[in-house]
Amino acid sequence: MKTTLTLLCLIFFGLISLNSFAQLQLNSVDFDRVPQRKVQNLLKQQFEGGVNFFMDLRPSCYNVNDSIKYSHQKSSHIIKETILKVWAKLKSIRPKDEYNGKMVSFGFLYSKRMDKIFYNNDDIKGIEEGEVLYLNLKLLGGIKNIAVALEVTKVDEDNKIIQFCYLDNGMTEGTQQVRLIEDKEGNTVISQESRYRNKSKFREKRLYPIFHRQAVNELHVNIQKFIEGL
Repeated sequence: MKTTLTLLCLIFFGLISLNSFAQLQLNSVDFDRVPQRKVQNLLKQQFEGGVNFFMDLRPSCYNVNDSIKYSHQKSSHIIKETILKVWAKLKSIRPKDEYNGKMVSFGFLYSKRMDKIFYNNDDIKGIEEGEVLYLNLKLLGGIKNIAVALEVTKVDEDNKIIQFCYLDNGMTEGTQQVRLIEDKEGNTVISQESRYRNKSKFREKRLYPIFHRQAVNELHVNIQKFIEGL
């Protein structure tokens, strides 16, 4: 009986060790394929902060029960196309095309479902829950760069909503929600609503609203070009 119990314990702990070994580590990212130094630094900070595996990354979403402590931003953009077509295109657009502007650039993507990293030129088949996007934001014409990481926490087919949350242990926490709405003319309104808080109140109140508006506008223009073929 004792021998059997010992054997079962060894098998149990062996499976745990095997599972940990199989998971993708943060330090497995190929920096030669991630050109943005701030994105590289963000990964290093996460690793030094105790996150060893990508699977350990957790979103830090907007908490409605603590809503008074969050700031709020909302932007919208009209695309002259039906909501069904915009939704289909929005889900299929490649991150390197969506986040490809003077301000926002795509670093890489991690898929929790596949436990796999996708770089700029890799083939990514649409957006889904559990994807983590690493982006670089170029501010003030490149004088200042910051990196952000967002996890896709909802893809709602019925209500045409895609929701992103900032990752835990970062400077910013909260939620960005992209919603498609059909207007009276049959066009599509992309509404992007952000509820957030930052460890620095100066950044949250003074800087974030300005740069967030610029980044969202650039993103919406990229989506419009992709859909309308401008």
